[in-house]
Amino acid sequence: MSYTALISQEISLEESEKEISEFAQLILNGESDSIKNHANDQLTNYLLEIIKHKKSYKYPFNNIEHITVLQPKNKKFKLFTWFVPYLNGTFNYYGIIQICNKRGKKCQNFKLQKNTQITQNDLYSQLNYDQWYGCLYYNMIPIKVDKEQYYTLLGWDGSDLTTTKKIIDIIKIDKNKTPIFGANIFNNNKQRVLIEYSSQHPVSLQYDEELEYIVFDHLEPIDGVSKDNFSIYATNLSYDIFRKTEFGWQLEENIYLNNEK
Repeated sequence: MSYTALISQEISLEESEKEISEFAQLILNGESDSIKNHANDQLTNYLLEIIKHKKSYKYPFNNIEHITVLQPKNKKFKLFTWFVPYLNGTFNYYGIIQICNKRGKKCQNFKLQKNTQITQNDLYSQLNYDQWYGCLYYNMIPIKVDKEQYYTLLGWDGSDLTTTKKIIDIIKIDKNKTPIFGANIFNNNKQRVLIEYSSQHPVSLQYDEELEYIVFDHLEPIDGVSKDNFSIYATNLSYDIFRKTEFGWQLEENIYLNNEK
């Protein structure tokens, strides 16, 4: 079946999930980078056609492999993200933001593609969807500040063989129904938070729904002195938290928690 034929006839979204998963397997296990890239092009084009189907906006895509699908309870938008792992240990990231009305009609689709490498210098400015740094988002937390609705995203970036990154970012849908990344709702005056550390050491970034805070490992250089050499950053066994408040996310550092996150 051609991609364009999917638009004009009834399709099984369950079968579409299986088709997407087949492309995903090639992306993950392809023998060459060219095979991975070709499979990614197929997956992207197929998914863009699938979400044009009128039933797709309400469909959860719970069984889709390799792609994270996030949607807030108010159905304001749907966010798909995934990655291509290359043989040299690097990654590329892709995504689609689908913005529709609650009935799933009058939709706009915004294609995300990594076009920059996120650094500490990118933490103080808003970014349009076409300025995306790329990552895999795995959680979304709504937060309202000054009657404005924002959505906090937790993301992962495999970066390279030396460092891994975790990202806390904000997405807002503006009055023109366009997605904007970043917002000054952190008490450290940043628009987003970048946690970069040695790929040899696991670091957690999670949201505690009961306590309403984002918790992550507090990091420092292993030798105690090499500031900003993130290839040797690891946890010191304490935690940092962003507490959810009516004013936004409030940072507290070097907290020792009774229960592990």
